[in-house]
Amino acid sequence: MQRSLLTGGRLNAAMAVLMTGLLAGCATAAQRQYQAMTTGNRAIVTEAKVCVEAIYNAPEAAPLRPHTPLNPTDASLTQLSDKSLATKADIDAILLLHPRLKGCQKTILDGLLNTTPSVIPILTREYAAADDDTILLIQRKMSWGERVRRARDRVTATQAAIQNEARSVTAGLERQHEGELARRQAALDAMARWGQTQQMINAMNRPVTTNCTNLGSGIVNCVSQ
Repeated sequence: MQRSLLTGGRLNAAMAVLMTGLLAGCATAAQRQYQAMTTGNRAIVTEAKVCVEAIYNAPEAAPLRPHTPLNPTDASLTQLSDKSLATKADIDAILLLHPRLKGCQKTILDGLLNTTPSVIPILTREYAAADDDTILLIQRKMSWGERVRRARDRVTATQAAIQNEARSVTAGLERQHEGELARRQAALDAMARWGQTQQMINAMNRPVTTNCTNLGSGIVNCVSQ
């Protein structure tokens, strides 16, 4: 008896309900990718912040903190107008801390490789330009104030470039999302047409029983069911 309930039209109906639920209720691949990207990037930003703050607040960085802020966009007028050149203590601190900073940057780039790889070239250029300025600073060919101003402008430009790239990536995922929804809708429409066809076939194949009643005087009344 249990087998008979899952055969023929009832099996078709059960499958149709199941597939409709799967098609309509599941997140699209684009939605899953966006969620993974967002979650991953939040974790990268948090880890990077902790890493860089640890370097900035390290005892070895004490000679550098008066000259440069943690965030280049937070530079004071005193720092921006500082005409002094790097001292030996400054240079020693920079050379000591620079490998740690590169470690933070590598962690960021490695993380982005799994979330938003298109951002990597933007940051790679920013890191290279920062290193070039650091070289000029330790060669005493650039003042602290100019170093800070260039860092501020570079970070501002990098943030704008990353925002533009993020909008581009999001727009691409939105197009993918809409395309998948359209394909799902087409599948649902096809399933609906298939269900209507099955109903017509079932109706045509349904056994017809005709009952006739003799009403007398040669009159017969027949009813089909």
